[in-house]
Amino acid sequence: MYSRILVPVDLDNIHQLDKALDLAGKTAKEHDATVIFVGVVDAVPTAATTTQGSKAHDLLDEFSAEQAYKYGIKVADHVELRSDVHLNIGSEVIDAARKTDSDLIIMASHVPGLKDHIISSNAGYVASNAPISVFVVR
Repeated sequence: MYSRILVPVDLDNIHQLDKALDLAGKTAKEHDATVIFVGVVDAVPTAATTTQGSKAHDLLDEFSAEQAYKYGIKVADHVELRSDVHLNIGSEVIDAARKTDSDLIIMASHVPGLKDHIISSNAGYVASNAPISVFVVR
């Protein structure tokens, strides 16, 4: 039923993604699907010779390989650069899903706090606006 499953990851907070990663791994295994791990990176110019995007891609490659080994699945990764620094990354996740031809998004969420009642959550935005199925894991 699914062939390409997109999973947004924040490698700085990977410990909060366990349930979503487990669901993605099991779903991919069941459907012989590829999991595409996506990192959204601010495209802020720096004086360094290595860009934030290439650093993020190297880290995401390593993380993807670990997940492939752990679950015995096919993986790919994609770094989505955003030039407009804002709180919500939902539109970049949806753009990444389009660019990677994904047919399912599995993403982690958290228990809503006060901020989430003022500013929409990433998962809420993606679930409301994505043109494909979205599974939000809390």
